[in-house]
Amino acid sequence: MTTYLVTGAAGFIGRHLVSHLRAEGAEVVAVDAGLHPEAESQIGRLRADGARFVRGDLTDPATVAALPEVDGVFHLAALNGTANFYSRPWQTLKHSTLPTLLLLERYAAGGLDFFFYAGSSESYASMVTTFDCPVPTPEEVPLGITDPREVRWSYGASKLHGEVAAFAAAAEHGLPVAVGRFHNVYGPHMGLDHVIPDFIDRGARGISRLYGGHHTRSFIYVDDAVRATVAVATAAAGEVVNIGSPREITMVDLARLIMDQAGWSGELQVFAGPPNSVARRCPDVTRLGDLIDTASFTPLKEGIARVLASLGHGR
Repeated sequence: MTTYLVTGAAGFIGRHLVSHLRAEGAEVVAVDAGLHPEAESQIGRLRADGARFVRGDLTDPATVAALPEVDGVFHLAALNGTANFYSRPWQTLKHSTLPTLLLLERYAAGGLDFFFYAGSSESYASMVTTFDCPVPTPEEVPLGITDPREVRWSYGASKLHGEVAAFAAAAEHGLPVAVGRFHNVYGPHMGLDHVIPDFIDRGARGISRLYGGHHTRSFIYVDDAVRATVAVATAAAGEVVNIGSPREITMVDLARLIMDQAGWSGELQVFAGPPNSVARRCPDVTRLGDLIDTASFTPLKEGIARVLASLGHGR
């Protein structure tokens, strides 16, 4: 039977990925340090799905060395969440870089069908902001950072570093690496540290407050992101592929969609976005469309309704 390792398995995307792999009949070794605020409830779901859960700190070489042989690796582990970029930049950097290096070294000996690395749209931020790179943004645009003193880069630079590390391991050791750059995945059980559930939480308390209202993003429902992840891992070795939706929306329009779906009224209060947050973000999904039917992705209105229902809100 095929066995996969999923790191960051108690995180939002990781938990849904494990569920999908188990439903497909694979054995899954699910590893997580439990840093995510929703980790304990997610760990319960992982065990209910029949995954073999390993609680471990992947910055520890001994923990990584003890991991079993597997057929493929989905490496999603990182310290995410915008608040962490500003309040815990060192921990963000540490937990988003060391596990990647250790895991690549652990599995460099060969035998893997694939090593999937979870990249991020944060890698595009400086080029879109400073050099007016196109939006929707293709994978081929140059990447860089604007200012190493800006702590927001603790995450974006870590993810960029991970891509370089992955392809270095591929070049030197022949590791079959594929990178998926995630763009704003959303869905049930993602915690409150993300724009959609954060706005819903405030709205449920009668606070219609929005930050970065005229910024744009695109949002991909988690089930679609999981299917895309598997497609990239298994069919795009040696490539970087955007994982996201091509449908760009302003934060104001997103907020109004949520309020309409929830049946909330009242004035929307709009404030400036977080420091150095990129104004526009939307992926070019041409390459992803070669691997999976992007036209079948869950419409945002439908996905929002599911998230509201999971939180006990909605019409």
